[in-house]
Amino acid sequence: MPKTKCFDENYMDYEEWFDKNRYVYLSELKAVKHFVPQIGTGLEVGVGSGKFAVPLGIKIGLEPSEKMKQLAESKGVKVYGGVAEALPFEDSSFDFVLMVTTICFVDDVDKSLREVKRVLKKNGKFIIGLVDSESPLGKIYKEKKDGSVFYKDAIFYSAK
Repeated sequence: MPKTKCFDENYMDYEEWFDKNRYVYLSELKAVKHFVPQIGTGLEVGVGSGKFAVPLGIKIGLEPSEKMKQLAESKGVKVYGGVAEALPFEDSSFDFVLMVTTICFVDDVDKSLREVKRVLKKNGKFIIGLVDSESPLGKIYKEKKDGSVFYKDAIFYSAK
C-alpha cells in the first residue's frame, strides 16, 4: 500500500523544507543533474511536488499522493497517479527514468526496478538518488526516523 498519507497531510511542510534547507536542496539538485541526460524523454517516479523534475526539464512524472500530484501539475509537470510497482506506461517509453528519495518508500523494490527496466528504451538510463543507510546522513535519518512525519515508514537501503 503506497505510503502517501504523510505527504497528503503535510504537503506544505514538505515544500517548506526545501525553502528552509535551500543549499542542501541545491546541492542535491546539482548532484542529480550531473547524471540526467540533456536530451530524450524522461520520467520521474515519485515526482512529489516537482522540485527535481521542473529544474531538470522532466515533463512527465508518476506520483501516488494526490496533494503532491497537484503541486507538480501546478508547476507544469504531466503527472500520472500510480505506484512504482505498476508503471502505467508502455514498454520502452522513456530514454531515462529518475527516482530521487523514492526507493525508500516503495512497497516492493524488486518489482519497482523491473518496472523501470520495462519502460526504459534500449540503452536507457536509470538514475537513483537515495539516502544511503551506511552514509553519515543515512545513519542520522535512521536514528531520527521514528520522530519524522515523512521518514517514519521509510526503509533506507545501502548502495551496496
